[in-house]
Amino acid sequence: MFSYIFMKILESRPERYDAGISFLSGGHVSKIRKQIVKDFVKPGMKILDIGCGTGLLLESAAKAGTIAKGIDISEGMLEVARKRIAKSGLQDKVSVYNAGAVEAETLFDESSFDLIVSTLVFSELYREERTLVLSQIRKLLKPDGRLILAVETQPRNFLKRIAHFLVRLPLAVITYLIAQTGTKPLKNLPEEMEKAGFSIINEERSFFDSFIVLTASIPKNAAHALDNLPEVGKPEDDFSVVQSVWDFIGRWFPNPVEPGLRAIGTPGRNSPVILTSNFHLTVRRVEKALKNENVFLLVAPTNGINVWCGAEGGDLNTHSVITAIRTSRINERVDHDRIILPQFSASGINLKLLKAETGRTGLFGPAYARHIPAFLRDHRTVFKNNKAVFSLPFRLEMLLSMNFIYWFALAVVTLFVVPHKLMPVTLWFWLNGLILYTGFPWIPGKSGWLKAGVISLIEIVAIALYSALALNMPAFAFWKLMLGLSAINLMLGFDLKGIVAGYPSEAEWLMKKLGMKSFGHIFSAEKQGEGKIRQDVGKCTDCRICLMVCPKGVFDVVGEKSIRITNRQECFACNACVTQCPEDALFLKK
Repeated sequence: MFSYIFMKILESRPERYDAGISFLSGGHVSKIRKQIVKDFVKPGMKILDIGCGTGLLLESAAKAGTIAKGIDISEGMLEVARKRIAKSGLQDKVSVYNAGAVEAETLFDESSFDLIVSTLVFSELYREERTLVLSQIRKLLKPDGRLILAVETQPRNFLKRIAHFLVRLPLAVITYLIAQTGTKPLKNLPEEMEKAGFSIINEERSFFDSFIVLTASIPKNAAHALDNLPEVGKPEDDFSVVQSVWDFIGRWFPNPVEPGLRAIGTPGRNSPVILTSNFHLTVRRVEKALKNENVFLLVAPTNGINVWCGAEGGDLNTHSVITAIRTSRINERVDHDRIILPQFSASGINLKLLKAETGRTGLFGPAYARHIPAFLRDHRTVFKNNKAVFSLPFRLEMLLSMNFIYWFALAVVTLFVVPHKLMPVTLWFWLNGLILYTGFPWIPGKSGWLKAGVISLIEIVAIALYSALALNMPAFAFWKLMLGLSAINLMLGFDLKGIVAGYPSEAEWLMKKLGMKSFGHIFSAEKQGEGKIRQDVGKCTDCRICLMVCPKGVFDVVGEKSIRITNRQECFACNACVTQCPEDALFLKK
């Protein structure tokens, strides 16, 4: 997989979210929340917080005497919110729901709320999503109710835009490194609200005019109808030279495209619907694989993260799929009820909930886009195209995409400290990387660090022999060179096992042993030690779903049709089989 580590760090964000956003906004978001409660919240009100996050506003509103409800797509955020609410003793006044913003109308009756609030969330929604959410808010508000949206926006004045950019850029970088979160400024939210039928009562700007708080109401006799069906994109809409380059040099970071529906070929009402994440490289590869097909491609909002990492980290989940289905209004475009899901998304999607909320039956397709055309003609091909492949071309791609930033940082330091050594350092970095990544299956050692250590030992011995025998110098005369080469090798070997072989990270294992929960934005030891897969044979009905979704070949057919664990050592606790087993016959155990 792209990196076992990267999938796990996403789960550790919620506890750091408030600190990250507060830092990014210079404390401004916290002030806005307090101002909303002070100016608009009255005892006896019923309020809804869309994107309630960790529950800060809900807590304050409940203390002010309201009945407060909140929804958020992140279960991790809600866990923090529940702890906060319980600690304050407000369980009878506050309720939270794990749901996306577009699911609000399925949870509450029309005209339920006196006040609906959303802070920063609309900065994270894409255009079609905002349109649908605004339509739902109008249904949920009482006739005399109020809507308050607080979002980051682009300053109108050119000089203020420059000042805002210069102040925001370093804060945004630091915030992402700390909390893996951020926001994007919106341009025309007041216009979008008015188009959706709201009347803007008040508009306040602050912080270089970069934050806007909009208060709106519903005019009398306003209609609820949505516009016509959203526009359908084409594959060429997703192409970007800059993003294509970033795909291969910055794989550690998100690289998003606009979510939504694409038409490939000339799809009709019976054409397949295929879902993927909104990671640029993934979308482009799926579009390329389907260029000769007539299909709808539904790009789900996953914050620019690939399918496997998104599913493991919570960005590609049932609610993000529901959001994609509802905002695209795909149910109004096709006559069947099926949606083909990426096989690597199995750990994050609840098929029963998906069916209940959207009416769509999820089918897991093959592991890689190149096999989708064969799957469309014969679904049984999924059983021979469902394994993660860590081939030489894949390992070479990972060498560049996962190490370019490491090399760049090393090159900058070398350029300032010892500029004349930039070329040899660069050559040695990529040569050793080539040896480690291409030779991974054959270099002795189980971990990436151990394999890097083996290469370092060979190089140290070679340098020592050359010094002693060819130059008549002490064996360790070049000890600084030996030390530098070893450091480079260990850097390259860092998480090598997770990147090119799909095994748990030895770095996280070490952190677990040291009692460390997380370090910076990259590493989290939370999931270490969950154990290996186990099977309750008595419950198993041999339905083969585990055989279909396991990316490592842990299961196989035994006898005529029995499905059994035959390759347990390959299990890395991704939970795909556990999530999808309809009989709860599978579980993890140390």
